[in-house]
Amino acid sequence: MAKQAPGKSATPSLHICPCCGSGLVQPTCWEQEADRTRWRVWRRCPECEWNADSVHGEVEIDAFDDQLDLGAYELAGELRSLEHANMSAMAEAFLVALRSDLIGADDFA
Repeated sequence: MAKQAPGKSATPSLHICPCCGSGLVQPTCWEQEADRTRWRVWRRCPECEWNADSVHGEVEIDAFDDQLDLGAYELAGELRSLEHANMSAMAEAFLVALRSDLIGADDFA
């Protein structure tokens, strides 16, 4: 039997879809189990529409939460980049219009 790489878990990460392999699996609902040490999590893959619920311990939930935080951070960075690109394009179009005398004082009345 092959040895497991250090730092790798035997169970797949909760953010990975078991059907299509997407790393975009999201929680849709969660509740703490009666023993208060485990959580039932309903998850959904936005790429293949897989969904399921399962019960997981604190370690798995913490790792899933870390992946969700990382994803949110990446999305926020991408949003900032898109906003910057859009504003730059709008500013450039405005400058071209000004230089071409396409904008007058009555445009701001």
